Amino acid sequence: MGKTTIGEVAMRAGVSRATADRVLNRRGGVSAEKARAVLVSARAMRLDRDLDVPPVRMLRVCVLMQSPENPFYERLTRGFREADLVFEAQSIRAYITHIDVLDAESIRRQLQQIAKAYDALVIIAPARESILIALREIAARIPVITLATDLPLDAVHHYVGPDNYKAGRLAAELMGGLLGPPGGGVLLIAGLQEFSGHGERKQGFLDVLVEDFPNCRVTVEIDSLDQGAVVADGVAAALAHNPDIRGIYNISQGNDAITQRIKRQGRPEDLVFICHDLTPTTMELLRARLIDVVIDQDPMNEAKRAIELVLQHYGRLAGRQVSGATPLRLFLRENIEGELS
Repeated sequence: MGKTTIGEVAMRAGVSRATADRVLNRRGGVSAEKARAVLVSARAMRLDRDLDVPPVRMLRVCVLMQSPENPFYERLTRGFREADLVFEAQSIRAYITHIDVLDAESIRRQLQQIAKAYDALVIIAPARESILIALREIAARIPVITLATDLPLDAVHHYVGPDNYKAGRLAAELMGGLLGPPGGGVLLIAGLQEFSGHGERKQGFLDVLVEDFPNCRVTVEIDSLDQGAVVADGVAAALAHNPDIRGIYNISQGNDAITQRIKRQGRPEDLVFICHDLTPTTMELLRARLIDVVIDQDPMNEAKRAIELVLQHYGRLAGRQVSGATPLRLFLRENIEGELS
């Protein structure tokens, strides 16, 4: 059997031989989708050509997420900046735009401009119907990747992040074990209801308490709206009026404010506090024994995987299909040294 020719690659890709030649010889002037078809076909047919030479056309990836004032999003921002450097040879760049997750109309307007100016979209957003409608239209034109929390999007897309239901179950397993046979009341800080991941964590947590730890129960639930600043007053009131609370599970943000209220009110040392996302703040709180366990999903790795999925979509990354599933990591006071350095 003879060597694969450019003409055969062009036929498989559904483009002209001239288009395939422009892509394979890096002369530019070809749309991202046609270039993708040529590169995917060339790899599949094992064309005798160096397919990893830097492409001419820069892939532009729009990232929509909250401001890096939130420590989790600060780590994501650093992850995308690092990914820009790691994959510089593949000509791809992430452009981050900050959104207000409580303003669905503003997000919808921003989404209307995305498909016109970018080659891919990475988004962390609540499951509001207006947002989902806009995303369905975008997903028909460019790859869409949901990050950290998936969306009920009935369109082809990728999800990069942890199994949030499993994360909630893990938190409950830890809570029940640390509280021991006496059990006790638990303060649940539930995050933003429209974030699918927050709902999944909550359901996983509640399910395990019912299944395995009947002496542990959610005494008070607070909706933080994924805004750390709104948590403190609710925590203070819950602790003041519910002396049976022996555990706190924070699904979302605001760990610093919560621990400050715990210190101020002189809570007992046997109070168990479990939260998400290893940040400089939660590391210090672990060291100070104000937090017992942090469940982390490694957002910097999530950013890298999102970019890899875009590259693979456009035929610029060889190898097996990139997995969007990211592992959960547990951090206690004794195993945080060297992290986030």
